[in-house]
Amino acid sequence: MGKCWEEKCTKCGLCCHEKAVYGRNLVIDLDSWCEFFDPATKQCKVYAQRFVRCTRCRKMTRLKAMFASYLPESCGYVAWARKNHLRFAKRRFIRFIHSKTCPSEDSDEPLYNTFHA
Repeated sequence: MGKCWEEKCTKCGLCCHEKAVYGRNLVIDLDSWCEFFDPATKQCKVYAQRFVRCTRCRKMTRLKAMFASYLPESCGYVAWARKNHLRFAKRRFIRFIHSKTCPSEDSDEPLYNTFHA
């Protein structure tokens, strides 16, 4: 896929954050991101070499844009798939968390309750 495909990215940086799916919720931890992510610019510091330097970084493909339920609706690739009536992933509610608000291991509060904020 070429430059035209990569230009669909809105550079929101959410794909660089830790994510988890809990039922119909997509939980994105805004305090946890890839080591090469620059939070000030929301850009990858090693963009040209990202697939070699970062084992977690995966190339965005048309199939992922169509089926990956861990991509937020604000993603440019998801918008492309919706616009072309090709988005088949289950819609999820996005919950943004900050890992610093998660209960400690000694807490009696179940971890799942943290995501109901």
